[in-house]
Amino acid sequence: MALHPMKTLRNAFTAIALLIVALVGVEFWLQGKSAPALQRITGRAADADQSLLVVSSVCHHELQRLLETKHVASQRSGIHLVRVNSLGCRGDESESPAPDDVFRILVLGDDCICGASVDETETVPARLQQFLSKQTASKLEVINGGVPGYCPLLSWIKFEHDLAKLKPDLVVLHVDMTDIADDACYRSLLLEENQHAICSHPALRLKPKPEHSVTQFVRKSATASWIFTKVRDQGPELLSASPVSPRGCLFDWISDDPADLRLQVRHALEPISRLKSSVEGAGGRLLVTTAPVLWQVVSADVAPQLSRQCGIRGTTPYHSRFPFEVLHAFCNHAQIRFCDTTPTFENGEGAEKLFSTDAPVLSRIGMALYAREIARYLITNPPADW
Repeated sequence: MALHPMKTLRNAFTAIALLIVALVGVEFWLQGKSAPALQRITGRAADADQSLLVVSSVCHHELQRLLETKHVASQRSGIHLVRVNSLGCRGDESESPAPDDVFRILVLGDDCICGASVDETETVPARLQQFLSKQTASKLEVINGGVPGYCPLLSWIKFEHDLAKLKPDLVVLHVDMTDIADDACYRSLLLEENQHAICSHPALRLKPKPEHSVTQFVRKSATASWIFTKVRDQGPELLSASPVSPRGCLFDWISDDPADLRLQVRHALEPISRLKSSVEGAGGRLLVTTAPVLWQVVSADVAPQLSRQCGIRGTTPYHSRFPFEVLHAFCNHAQIRFCDTTPTFENGEGAEKLFSTDAPVLSRIGMALYAREIARYLITNPPADW
């Protein structure tokens, strides 16, 4: 049979041209469908909360000051108003310092304290004020100093540079089960400047390397982004491998058979002692509190997608008391008051309702329970007696 090189070449060019036209069409279609590119401030906070954050030259990132916006944390959580004051705390402005007849409480922590997925009146600090106000005639003010993606290191730096001027009578620090991994992420950025610690965001201290034109094109391409997303989400399952995600190491230390993380744990908890010194220097007292995460109380089957995203493996709920014993021992050695609310979460009925299935945080009901237990501790152990 006779060969026709020109015809074959013509067909090849036609096929390539049609493929290019199809790819261009897919690119425009995906660009039309896709949401604007997400500006990620920190990988330690949920994607939905990134719009609330700005980079910081002192404490890596913080809530955007003087912000007032309607926020959607997830489809299930609905729309919530988020207001941020001039110090980067969620809620109203606070006098600095507090009036003499007001007992001021500042609550520090991460997503669980900030509560971007609930109304302002349903956050842990707001609930704490509601519960305490029913038990005392004293005038109370509870300030929400929580920031998504924070850990004791960033909370301490934020307090030293900004929040100490509030002169709180009591500072409540929530220690989350994600804080060990969070600390490991931020610690490499820690610097001492003028005898003060700072953790400057990389965007403010590192000059970006020039990107190759091809890399730039691929990074901005909606088609490439869609392909990478599918590979990331489906790849591990297609290969019958354990799912791996950027957040996969968040909960290594809570499992029943944890790796040797003693160094990481020591690093993550050490800033709590520094925070105690800063709080006492400002005339206040420090209370450390903690609550469990979903996998320490109920099965991972309650939130299968979230469990995969967080790299949860093994039989759940985990029964290890190691994290809570470590926190208790650390606080006891540092002479810091410690409130472990875990038993209440473990003993209650309908425990699955206490946790969000969209993110590793407490649900609206869980936040109320957590605040109630902190309030109960404070009523039973009045700070004035400490």
